[in-house]
Amino acid sequence: MTTNHQEFSTRAEVVTRRTYNRPKDDGSFETWTETVDRVISHQQWLWERAKGAQLDALQTEELGKLRELMLTRKATVSGRTLWLGGTEVAKTREASQFNCSFGRVETVHDIVDAMWLLLQGCGVGFEPVVGTLNGFAKPITLTTVRSTKKLGDPKGCPNNQAWFTTDADGLKEWHLKIGDSAEAWAKALGKIFAMKDAVNGITIDYTEIRAAGERLKGYGWISSGDDTIHLALARICEILNVKAGALLTRMDILDVLNHMGTTLSSRRSAEIALVPVNDSEVDDFISAKKDFWLYNNEHRQQSNNSVVFEKKPTEWELSYIFDKMVQAGGSEPGFINAEAAKRRAPHFKGVNPCAEILLGNKSFCNLVEVDWGKFLQDFGGLQEAIEIVARANYRQTCVNLDDGVLQRSWHELNEFLRLCGVGATGIVKFLDHHTGQNNIETMLQSLRSAAKNGANSMADELGLPRAKLVTTVKPSGTLSKIMDTTEGVHKPLGKYLFNNVTFSKHDEIIPTMKAAGYKIIEKPFEPDSVLITFPVAYEDVKFDIVDGKEVNIETAVLQLNRYKLMMDNYVDHNCSVTISYDLSEVPAIRSWILENWDTYVGVSFIYRNDPTKTALDLGYAYLPQEVVTEEVYREYANSLWPVDLTNLKSDDDLLDEACSTGACPIR
Repeated sequence: MTTNHQEFSTRAEVVTRRTYNRPKDDGSFETWTETVDRVISHQQWLWERAKGAQLDALQTEELGKLRELMLTRKATVSGRTLWLGGTEVAKTREASQFNCSFGRVETVHDIVDAMWLLLQGCGVGFEPVVGTLNGFAKPITLTTVRSTKKLGDPKGCPNNQAWFTTDADGLKEWHLKIGDSAEAWAKALGKIFAMKDAVNGITIDYTEIRAAGERLKGYGWISSGDDTIHLALARICEILNVKAGALLTRMDILDVLNHMGTTLSSRRSAEIALVPVNDSEVDDFISAKKDFWLYNNEHRQQSNNSVVFEKKPTEWELSYIFDKMVQAGGSEPGFINAEAAKRRAPHFKGVNPCAEILLGNKSFCNLVEVDWGKFLQDFGGLQEAIEIVARANYRQTCVNLDDGVLQRSWHELNEFLRLCGVGATGIVKFLDHHTGQNNIETMLQSLRSAAKNGANSMADELGLPRAKLVTTVKPSGTLSKIMDTTEGVHKPLGKYLFNNVTFSKHDEIIPTMKAAGYKIIEKPFEPDSVLITFPVAYEDVKFDIVDGKEVNIETAVLQLNRYKLMMDNYVDHNCSVTISYDLSEVPAIRSWILENWDTYVGVSFIYRNDPTKTALDLGYAYLPQEVVTEEVYREYANSLWPVDLTNLKSDDDLLDEACSTGACPIR
């Protein structure tokens, strides 16, 4: 396995510092080596705990190989583990290590679970289920008491306190003082939904909650104080008021979960909501985000929404879905093929927000990733790398999820399924390199075998159940940036790009980047954010030339065929992909889906912008990625100076742009 070290782009280093290097006690940030060493220490802890003994020489050597793969950014564990691996939080709240979860939200306990997972930074997939959750006993008057704590004040009481009072007129009121901890926030939702006394008023007291702007020692991100949670709980109480004495509908539960997703800091979790296509509320669900800004429904941006087909749709049904998709802006609702998912995964009940993992009711998955583009001349090295990270991935299933908050079903199902997510990125580089070779399907199948061999060998060594599913492909936006490769299975928009990346305007790196010549602009509609423009070149990807620019003009069907190639030969779960299209292609897309229904599990769609056009041409304030000519690229790139990231301090939250809207970036 080749492990030569290489230099990484400024974009890779800066995004790594922003997203994965934790702040240290002196206020500075970890180096990449320190981040990797922290993750390796966590891997050792997991392995020795599962084994019940210290590692031997061969096992220690294997961790050294994993460390080298990570240092050279040929492979990596999940972003979740890069951020929290090796910390006390990762060892005591082990759900924090999982990217992906799914659970049906039907009871008060399910509400608590969902809130707890969101607070851990875990992506939450859910199906809102009608039948148990209901409104208040009667309409109430809500009173809110805000926190007045300032930066530097002592932490508040970590536990919730609840009591009843009766005034001189005999009016009964329920009081809830919310504690200053993640456990308290999650359980507070449960207390609100479980409170069925016929009270006249409810007072929610936030005075124990620490001030906004304080860094949370365990998780490492910045507290939002009570700024967001008090708004979310007020809106949730409105829903319970309107439905006093009645069951909540699917749409009510959707709104509750979406409001819950707004309570977090900039390291938000994504959500996806699933509803059966034959449900009585499906039309309301399909149109949930339509004109959301007109109806005070901004919170509905927190989740992707997808309908679920249990059998093959008719052409009329698909046409109806696409018509609704077009009316809503071209990307939602998505649709999931439960029939194909259940063939792959008999336990299937839903997916995570980016839809790359097939999950049961109350199940998790943790992901790892290999950059196939770094092994173009070393297929044997690629197989070895995949096997090593698959073994690491299996060790991530060796966790205790009985944490005092989650229902035990989560732990029990993980003990059985042991789901792994051995992912790939740089796929287009790999496929372009092997274009014309007749054995590409065989190569992909051998890479899948390497992943399965890795996960299975680790399970067998520990005497534990083998993983029910092992391989996947996720969108890989942020991780691909730090690995300097193409993103997941997607082909870049063009050979030469200007990538506008979001940063907090308070980040100490901004003056450094400005001094180095980088273009920095205010981010539209986000007064506390700026965009830094990074030049990016994909020299080893094939493009077409249009109007002097090397651009991606792939049709939707070509993109779907690449999805099918991966699904048929590498992927156990699902290949997460966003298919860009224009309206003229919809009939061809429908035909492809119907012809390939046995392969299709679920993809996302988005309108295709003309890659030769600028943001100004298209009428946008900016584009996340804008294709430029080689001349323009070189002129900007050559004007930039090296960036020194040492000695930068950490006074602001580190953004996780991949989930900055609360929904998976593939939509």
